[in-house]
Amino acid sequence: MPFLADEINLTVVLTLTPISIGMVTLMIFGLMDIYKGRFIINKDGLVSIGVFTTKTLRFEEIKGYTVNDQYIFVEPNAKGKKRIKISQYISGNHEILSWLSAKYEDLDLINAQAEEQEILNDKNIGWSKEIREEKLSNARKLSKVINWLGGLSFAWAYFYPKPYDGAVLSAFIIPIVALIVVKLSGGLIRVDQKNGSAYPSIIYALIFPSLGLMARAFFDYDIFDYSNVWLKAALVTIIFIFILLINQKEITFRNKQDFLTISSLIMFLFAYGFGAVIYLNCSLDKLEPEQYTATILEKRISTGKHTSYYLKLTAWGHQNEIDEVSVSKGLYKRVDIDTEINIYFRNGKLEIPWFIVTDRRQQ
Repeated sequence: MPFLADEINLTVVLTLTPISIGMVTLMIFGLMDIYKGRFIINKDGLVSIGVFTTKTLRFEEIKGYTVNDQYIFVEPNAKGKKRIKISQYISGNHEILSWLSAKYEDLDLINAQAEEQEILNDKNIGWSKEIREEKLSNARKLSKVINWLGGLSFAWAYFYPKPYDGAVLSAFIIPIVALIVVKLSGGLIRVDQKNGSAYPSIIYALIFPSLGLMARAFFDYDIFDYSNVWLKAALVTIIFIFILLINQKEITFRNKQDFLTISSLIMFLFAYGFGAVIYLNCSLDKLEPEQYTATILEKRISTGKHTSYYLKLTAWGHQNEIDEVSVSKGLYKRVDIDTEINIYFRNGKLEIPWFIVTDRRQQ
């Protein structure tokens, strides 16, 4: 696609070409795996045949199994042996899991029981076992409530943001509340949700509101220049990560899973920072705007998971070239091509310039 454009943009080419090659390679690998991949239970043990490797485990070499949403993992009890990974999408996965559960231990369950016993024996949590049991029970209830509130705030902000400030503020506040709860729980409530862990997690109270807040920033505000957004959003992310990591035992960076956890948290917290910065920049900007007019050259609707409405406008004020802006459905239907439209330009409370497009009848 970048090579077919009238003017080839070298940055776009250098960015999209390796991504495209990588995706094509991944698709080819997937097709090869579908054709060649096999999982076999024979009289001696298990065999997993992949595109490039074949793994085997004899029955006596199997320690147990773990399960997540995508895979069943068969764990070895012998050094030098690699675990076997079975896709949850393979035909007969339920029969495989049933066979494993009848013969081997669920290592997630064993780990959860061991962690729970560790919590109940930790005198730093409470001076008696009854108090520790109560604190763990309350932590699980609290994390469940906060996660539900996080999911509801996403639905409210994304699908029906009315009243608007209430919906967006809920997505803005809940991750902060989740962060405070984690730090005040004394390690009982954690950030990451791991299979086979007795510790409750508030991960959904971070993920869903962040996505809702970012979506509202994209849908509701026309940002003229994003240059000042990235550093401020990164700063919010760094502050969140720093507070989460200080005085905690959950993430030690001793295994690959910890790095994956931090990478995921950075991604979602950056989404939160992006949405929070734009929301505060625009909602707190109370100064008088600069007013301009532009003429509508074209109208366009983009459909998909979210329907978007666009107007192509002539140059105006700070915008020196013809450009396309997204508008509400109501405004799109009210205006016609070749008519003039109002543009109110603001500098933003956080120095992120933005603008509002309205028809000539609105002030």
